Amino acid sequence: MIQYDVFHTVAKKPRRRSLLGSVLEVSSKSYRSIPSDNLRMTSQRNWRLYIRSLFYLSSIRITAALQTPVAFHKCSKSLNVQFKRRSSQLSAISSKTPSDRKVSVLICPAQFCVPADYESLITNLQKQHADIIGTCRVAPLPRTEWIKVAKQLPTKEYLDATLPCHRTLDWYFRAMETALGEIYAAEGDDTNICIIGHSIGGWVARAYLGGLSDTSSTSIYKLTQQQCTSFITLGAPHLSPSTALVDQTRGLLKEVENTVSCSPQSLVDRGIDVTCVGSSAVKGSIFSSNVENIIALTSYVPLLGIERGLKALGDGIIPTDLAFMEEPARRIELSACKSTGHAVRHAHVFPTPWNLVDGSAPSLSLPDTFLWYGAPTVMSQWSSYVR
Repeated sequence: MIQYDVFHTVAKKPRRRSLLGSVLEVSSKSYRSIPSDNLRMTSQRNWRLYIRSLFYLSSIRITAALQTPVAFHKCSKSLNVQFKRRSSQLSAISSKTPSDRKVSVLICPAQFCVPADYESLITNLQKQHADIIGTCRVAPLPRTEWIKVAKQLPTKEYLDATLPCHRTLDWYFRAMETALGEIYAAEGDDTNICIIGHSIGGWVARAYLGGLSDTSSTSIYKLTQQQCTSFITLGAPHLSPSTALVDQTRGLLKEVENTVSCSPQSLVDRGIDVTCVGSSAVKGSIFSSNVENIIALTSYVPLLGIERGLKALGDGIIPTDLAFMEEPARRIELSACKSTGHAVRHAHVFPTPWNLVDGSAPSLSLPDTFLWYGAPTVMSQWSSYVR
């Protein structure tokens, strides 16, 4: 009715007064014809009549306001200004995508590594991407926390290699949520989250995102499921092959591997960009004067079996064959640093599990030439996927 009145008000001036007068008369009579008793909302019919009466009242007010050219001009101008203002607001809202927000980073550490071991990684990450990186936290795990795994040693599940993630790694999951809580407190609930998992931290974070933790009903977990936009693993094993001499995770990794919600396809379907970074720089060999090659062999063979382990390449700890999830996860295989030509290895520190007196003390640092995934000259090959 409003559009009809406006159209005739502008296009047919000679008929404007009679038409509007008719509308006023009909609207007024229709409204007066509604008994007061029928305005009670006690039935569906009375509810319709009540709404209709409100519509008639609105028609009377709007039509009367448009009776004069001056009033019509002011009204249309006001409506136009409000429309433009509202359109600009909606445009700003629609253009506010997750990529416009800063990305906060949660780092899940390797076994016996502590937050202090990742200070250089955080510093380098913030330097290279100062425009997008927000708050960074490492799951607060002193090396003394790893002793809690020992409570599973005498169980039948341990002997059968069927340990469940939710009960065995509950302490790790809670540390993740402590760090995530600090991130949300600093950045707000709408910050994007990138989870970077180093070594064992990669598949533990994968278990968390896949709902295998004992915290899957907490508000932080639910919020992280919404806000996590990227997941990067550095030298993390993602497969537990049947050819392995021993299942070192006693069934934990196999549970992650076999759970659909932990699969890269499931993560990608939930809007999480998945990147796996591995290295093929170090070959295992027993006939070598290089101690590093011998150590690598002692790691590759138990994980892959004798035949595959003797031929394997890797980062010195994790063989390349295990470091990647299947598609649609992104695969970044490194060998040498593009700037220096030095091999890319598993870590830049030597963990000190025996140092239980100061469980948060930094691990022993390796020489600067001992590059790892978090070295400044190596990070540039994967850090662009922190998003």
